[in-house]
Amino acid sequence: MIKKYLYIILILSLPLFISAQEVSFENLKEHFENYSSWPEAIEPIGLPYRSKEFNVSISENPIYYKIDTLVLDNPYYTDDFDDWDDNYINFPKSFSVIYEDNLISLFGNGKFVCHNLNDYSRNKKLENELNSKKFKYHWVIDGRLYAKSKSILLSGLYQWNGIKWKSADIKIPVDEQSILLSDDNFIVYRKCSGEFGGTIYFFDRQSKETYFTESTCANTVIKKNGQYQILAHLGHMMGTSEIKIINDPKKMTKATNNELKIKRGSLGYQDKTNEYSKEIDLFGIQLFSTFSNNERRLFLAHLNDSTFLAEINGKEIQIVNPLFNNDKYTHDPITKTYGKYTLINMDFYGIAIDREVSVMIIKDNEITLLDWNENHSR
Repeated sequence: MIKKYLYIILILSLPLFISAQEVSFENLKEHFENYSSWPEAIEPIGLPYRSKEFNVSISENPIYYKIDTLVLDNPYYTDDFDDWDDNYINFPKSFSVIYEDNLISLFGNGKFVCHNLNDYSRNKKLENELNSKKFKYHWVIDGRLYAKSKSILLSGLYQWNGIKWKSADIKIPVDEQSILLSDDNFIVYRKCSGEFGGTIYFFDRQSKETYFTESTCANTVIKKNGQYQILAHLGHMMGTSEIKIINDPKKMTKATNNELKIKRGSLGYQDKTNEYSKEIDLFGIQLFSTFSNNERRLFLAHLNDSTFLAEINGKEIQIVNPLFNNDKYTHDPITKTYGKYTLINMDFYGIAIDREVSVMIIKDNEITLLDWNENHSR
């Protein structure tokens, strides 16, 4: 009898649970209906949105996410500067990484700040241990934490062994630059010069040679079925997005040492091998990131001053979640997967130039947006 009543209670409460999981698109629809990119526009855009390049609509199979937003304080915050443009120094010097369920961030003073991903509290014990030395950049490669020393006399690369820093014997092809992906064969990184072009580099970990091609500008690299899928976007003009598929990076052009030292301009256009295919090539929309949810490939998309999650099938873009119902913009983000976590590092020129101002952390059906120092949502 007790089991019978429990069963009835469960059945009656199920609709309430399902209702709590519903995804509302009303605010997003209203935004599109009222949106006008030009003052003289007469007709509202609305949803579904149709253009010569693609169509946008609300998915019939939306995805529910538990969404939260938090502000992380920089404990080393300072207002000791003359020009407000120099406020960028209060943001992480190096894009944050995830290491052993902690968000590890590094600031310009060479010190780390660590947040436990279970509740986003400060992990001061780990901070104190990592801050036994000062560093200027850090990465996670092969699940290990590496950092480049800030010291002029004791410069070099160090690896954290769980107890202390020790000299590393690994070669990392970048100095103060993020890595998009690393596997047994390659370390992949990028260079972005905006509308002047971009380059994606594949550093062969065995031969130490580097191969490259054009990508303006790569934000996510995923290895699937032996292929490298490169998502790139550019915010110039109306915005562009593409996915290039590379089967064998070694068939692309090999970079010389002098070419790798070029500070300005884009090397990518010098690759004439065409050793890639294009899966997506869109004009008028920006795709900041891509990741998976239960075998469904999702994109963090930006269109008409709105940022949302969508699936793409050819020219059909279907919105599966409106996220924050606002314009969460970023210029040169990077997405990496750390086990069960997906981390999106987001910069914004108007706040901190090319430094990280926010991170988005995705785990299962939870999305947490973390803003540094204050809420940056618009």
